[in-house]
Amino acid sequence: INAEYGNGTICTMSRRNCPRLGLVCTPLDDINLARAKQISVSDIVYYSMSDAPSREAMQHERARAEEMGLSLSVVEGGPRMDQIVAGGPQREEQLAKFAQSVLDMGECGIKVLCYNFMHWGCRVGRTSYDVPVRGGALSSRFSVQEWDDTPVTDRVPSREAMWENLAVFLRAIVPVAETAGVMLAMHPDDPPLSELRGIQRVMNTVGDYERLLATHPSPHNGICFDVSLFGLMREPHQPSVPGLIRHFGDAIKFVHFRDVVGNKFEHVEVFHDEQGLSDHVHVMRALKDIGFSGVIRPDHVPLLAGEEGHQVGDKAQGYYSGKASGYTMHGRLFAIGYLRGLM
Repeated sequence: INAEYGNGTICTMSRRNCPRLGLVCTPLDDINLARAKQISVSDIVYYSMSDAPSREAMQHERARAEEMGLSLSVVEGGPRMDQIVAGGPQREEQLAKFAQSVLDMGECGIKVLCYNFMHWGCRVGRTSYDVPVRGGALSSRFSVQEWDDTPVTDRVPSREAMWENLAVFLRAIVPVAETAGVMLAMHPDDPPLSELRGIQRVMNTVGDYERLLATHPSPHNGICFDVSLFGLMREPHQPSVPGLIRHFGDAIKFVHFRDVVGNKFEHVEVFHDEQGLSDHVHVMRALKDIGFSGVIRPDHVPLLAGEEGHQVGDKAQGYYSGKASGYTMHGRLFAIGYLRGLM
């Protein structure tokens, strides 16, 4: 055990194979930064699903994190890319802005960009944000039976057109990421279904991720490994979640740690310590086995007693959401302690 009391350096693995605990702070203020440091977090994740921060904002938030002894290491969400995903008329303009944002990240020393390729007509899907779980805490649910699958638009690309749009994106942005020293980490479709509301989705199977990596091979074209979503998307004949971690290995650049009960058509998000689809001890062991030394962050957490929750449409920044958005702070404090114990 490496534990230097007083400066917060704690890791039960060798330093070489030590994942780093990251946190999204909502709001990203001095109190939550102090809490992050106090509970043994080392890295801060800047989260916004509406747009990327400016270079000045990155510099400001990095300096603020460093004052607390933390590192601003990940931007999650990234630059606006609705036209890129859909192949719209402003695609080239958005690609140019995306490239500049990646260069800005490199200049600011922020080395991971987590993004997704869900069409902006229908991104994250939930059917409830007030499902009672342990002790009356509230969480979210997706249920195909409850889902309104009315098409949102009649102008959507086909599945292969979506793949071509992704290929265009990778050809334009991966070389920029290589120059900037930034790792791109693709987040899965949530839920991992191939179509919602008439819109094709292309990141919802293990095969999709293999195709992503083969489309533009590069150490900088990588994966955000969401434990719950890979658990939902894997087929019975495919490796377990720990097996998939070993399968993808160095392609994993960033980890979302959460879990669910159910299947990809019907599932509820649960507390981090509850038995979901994966054995978390083996998940952490697999990350150690591949030498993962990047950032793990607790993803969606239940809304605990005494917390107000978010208003509809006000998650952290970006997605439509509801009361138990998964982005409240008290549950994250518990989740960090659980992850620290696993480590």
